[in-house]
Amino acid sequence: MKVRAFAIALAGLAFGVTIGVAALGNAAGVPTQSGIANALKFRGIPTLGKTPTPPPNRAMVPAKLPSAAASAPAHPMISFSTIHFAFGSARLTPDSIATLRNLGNALNQQLRNEKQFSIEGHTDAHGRPAYNMVLSKRRADAVKDYLVRVMHVSAKRLKTVGKGTTEPINPKDPYDPANRRVVVINLSAS
Repeated sequence: MKVRAFAIALAGLAFGVTIGVAALGNAAGVPTQSGIANALKFRGIPTLGKTPTPPPNRAMVPAKLPSAAASAPAHPMISFSTIHFAFGSARLTPDSIATLRNLGNALNQQLRNEKQFSIEGHTDAHGRPAYNMVLSKRRADAVKDYLVRVMHVSAKRLKTVGKGTTEPINPKDPYDPANRRVVVINLSAS
């Protein structure tokens, strides 16, 4: 099962698709600790000799970045649709705890030597843009707070960013619930 999930994740990355938690999760849809660690460790398919620079991953690089930034390799990341908050709030819901524990364990164990992670909060388009920007930052802060306070991840390793509605996963429907998510990026790896 773990080998199959990792193979699916690798295939997704090879074709420029953001890893979905379903490919890395257990039967309940909660991403596993090892699935999270594998997604955040991924540095490319090992090869012998010189490797050509791959094309930029458009699914992971915002379209409005300058061309120099767009050609830089994307950092390993995972998007969580299993971290939820109370409506219009940064209060984590109980169904998020299993995912947060697996994330905390992965950061403390398999990823303990990785020095810097970014936690991004994203919202859908319900509400005013300024409100969504603040709410998304508060939600990213709530995830960091849980990881630091409960899982004992070093606060120095985690930074938070609110993205509001600026990077929807489904730009054709800005109100799609899929746009409400938390993304964790390993800034130490490339």
